Amino acid sequence: MSGVIISRSKYGAADKYALWIAEETGFDVVESKKADIKNIVKYDTVIIGGGVYASAIAGISFLKKNYSALKGKKIVVYSCGAAPYDKEIVDILRRKNLPGELSDIPLFYFQGMWDLEGMNFADKAMCKMYVKMLDKKDPSTVKAWEKPFLEAKDKKCDWTDKKYIAPLLEELKKGAAI
Repeated sequence: MSGVIISRSKYGAADKYALWIAEETGFDVVESKKADIKNIVKYDTVIIGGGVYASAIAGISFLKKNYSALKGKKIVVYSCGAAPYDKEIVDILRRKNLPGELSDIPLFYFQGMWDLEGMNFADKAMCKMYVKMLDKKDPSTVKAWEKPFLEAKDKKCDWTDKKYIAPLLEELKKGAAI
């Protein structure tokens, strides 16, 4: 079986996971902005991964735009963000990014990175505003997945871990993709 990982990473976490998945599967890695559907349809398995920004998965537009050409292939999506894994996050991401006929596509979430100083102006402003909002909350109402934002604030954090890809690799084995 042949496979490709289409990755869209703004700050590095999604690409890091793409490389780890490639190490384990032997699949090719392509940046989503350089992905050409004419080349992608040649693969049996297509993995699309990207960072989460305001609950949108970066690079998911490639899947939405080209889904009709990819039907019948093994498709898997992964996303990564600063928050640790939480079913609530995955449910939100699924509803927003994989609606309708895409809803049965397996979706995985991996914890990523946080580097406020390395962010572009818009992301930095949005994240600072989010952290300020969390700071004002009653600590007893802060959800477990929100706590890393309060702990990180302006520190550089890298929560990526190769072990997070294990469930995705298991999903690929179900379809004998690897």
